Amino acid sequence: MSIAGALAQTQAQHLGEIHVDPQASKSGVTVSLRPSTSIPASPEAAHILSDLIAANGLETDPVAPWHVQLAYDEFDEDGDNVHSGTIEEFYASPKEYRKVIKTDEFSQTEVANGTDLYRLGDQGWPPLATVQAMREELSPLYRANSGGESSPDKLDWTVGGTKLSCVVLRSGRVISENRLLKFCYEPGTIILRYTRGRGWDETVYNDIVQFGRDYVARNVEVTHAGTPFLKIHLAKLEPLTQIDDSVFSPPAGSPGPLSGTITVPSTILMLEYLQHRDPLPHFPRGVRGSVTVKFTVSEEGRVTSAEATDGPKELRKPAREDVMKFRFRPFLILDKPFKVQSTTEYKIQ
Repeated sequence: MSIAGALAQTQAQHLGEIHVDPQASKSGVTVSLRPSTSIPASPEAAHILSDLIAANGLETDPVAPWHVQLAYDEFDEDGDNVHSGTIEEFYASPKEYRKVIKTDEFSQTEVANGTDLYRLGDQGWPPLATVQAMREELSPLYRANSGGESSPDKLDWTVGGTKLSCVVLRSGRVISENRLLKFCYEPGTIILRYTRGRGWDETVYNDIVQFGRDYVARNVEVTHAGTPFLKIHLAKLEPLTQIDDSVFSPPAGSPGPLSGTITVPSTILMLEYLQHRDPLPHFPRGVRGSVTVKFTVSEEGRVTSAEATDGPKELRKPAREDVMKFRFRPFLILDKPFKVQSTTEYKIQ
């Protein structure tokens, strides 16, 4: 069944297409070096954010099983299409799904059978652009749970000439409104249309349809510093009315369920699971360079070991000691905590 056939009865009424204005992307972005002790907060904004999370995308509290196919293109800073891929998922619950990823650099079938996770093909994490493409389409408010020490507040914001209502996450370090994490929706609704992430990522959600009680975008555009980064297209979305148990059986040829220590990309662990870190340590004056620290995190979220693997010797010890103070949320796979390994980098200029 095509997406048009599956969703003909529930075409959402919404504003027209929205596109990021490249000139406005970096306008007025400033960051405070001295954290403020006073951060505005709005109980109403927290309530709206909860409603947005529940109503947008497919993976948050789905009413019924679903089947989805999407395609994406990744672009470099010159606008060239450097990678492309497709993602297909059969979803029954957070613990029972089958995901097939095929790109020009990665191939993997991942199956959760209710108790364990199996992978056929590439055993590592998909490329970060692939992970982001899946999240932007299926769980577009994934950044809302990774705000760290921040508070929700309300703000009106204009994107490409369209005025939107927003929930922002205010942090003491950020003093410009353009730099705030934002989740913007059509006024008077809970239809998500724009998000601003950390760094320079901005995302717009166009051609909105309603699937059950959830809003989903057929076309998603991610820009980085105002230039195209990802274009995602929802090719198929339909209810999974008849479920064949073999869909969620471990794939033949897989090496067995995921176990032991899991290697997690730094971008995911540091941005989404880090709960606490001290202010940056004092590095020796006059010493410049980059230091990479490899570390291990326990099932409880504490760093149990850290090693500076490169960089000037004078910078390695303070970098390692800083990492040992990190605290993370437990890394869960099918609700089971795992020990993980990752890296982080310090750039001292």
